[in-house]
Amino acid sequence: MNTQGYAFDNASDQATVHHDALADLLDGPTRDALTELGGLTGRRCLEVAAGAGSIALWLADRAAEVVATDIAPQHIPAHPRLVVRREDIVTDQPAGTFDLVHGRLVLGHLPRREEALRRMVAALRPGGALLIGEFAHPSADFVVDAPDPATADLLIRYLAAHVATLTARGLDTGWAQRAPAVFADAGLTDVRSGTTAGRWRGGGPGCRLLRAGIPQLRAALLSHGMTDADLTATMAALDDPRVVVNGFPFVQVSGRAPDHPGPA
Repeated sequence: MNTQGYAFDNASDQATVHHDALADLLDGPTRDALTELGGLTGRRCLEVAAGAGSIALWLADRAAEVVATDIAPQHIPAHPRLVVRREDIVTDQPAGTFDLVHGRLVLGHLPRREEALRRMVAALRPGGALLIGEFAHPSADFVVDAPDPATADLLIRYLAAHVATLTARGLDTGWAQRAPAVFADAGLTDVRSGTTAGRWRGGGPGCRLLRAGIPQLRAALLSHGMTDADLTATMAALDDPRVVVNGFPFVQVSGRAPDHPGPA
C-alpha cells in the first residue's frame, strides 16, 4: 500500500493483532465473494496489498499460482504456489497478466486510487475478474449499547477522531459506493456490488481491529481532540463485551475484463 495514503504500519508492534483481526472479520465474506467469481483451480491470481497474506494463502491452496504484493511484505508466509513481491500498486505495474486480481482495503486509502485501479485492470487477462473490498462510512448511530452514557459519548468522540485521522491521510469513505461506476468507466463488464454489515461487540474482531489502530494513530488522534486518558479508556471499552457498535459496512465490487478486448 502507498504510505502516503495508508495510515497503518506493517512494522508496528500492533501489526500482527491488526492483521489477525482483519482476517477474522473479513476473510469469510472475502472468500465467499471470490468463490462466486468461479473456479480457481489452475488460475493465476494477484493479491494486491496482501498484508499478512491470509487471502493469498487461501488462494494458493486453490489456484495454480498466486502473486502477493505489498510495500511491506514481511508478514506473508511462504507457500509452494505463492510468489511474494515488494511492490506499490500506485507506481508499479504488476508483471504478467492474471485470471483474478484482488485487493482489500487498498483503493479507498489511496489519493491516487484511480491510477492504482488502472494498473489492476491492466493486469487482467481477457475475461479475468477484479474484486475489491472497502469499508464504507460508518453509521451515524455508531453506539448500540454501552455500560454507561460516558462510555457511549467516548466511543462517539473516538469514531469522529478516527475517521478524521484517516480522511486527513487520504481515505475516501465514499469510494466504495462510487466504485461500480468507476469499474464500468474502466471498461469492466458484469459489474456487481454487495455489502456485508453487522454489529461489533467489545473484544470481537471488529473492536479488536479498532483497538489495534489506536497506538498506530495515537499522535493524529490526539491532534483531533482525544487525550491520552481518552485513548486508554477507549481501548478498555473496545475490550468490554458490554459494548456493541454498528460495524463499518464492508462493500465488495467485482467486474470482468472483456473476453475480446478492442483495439488499443
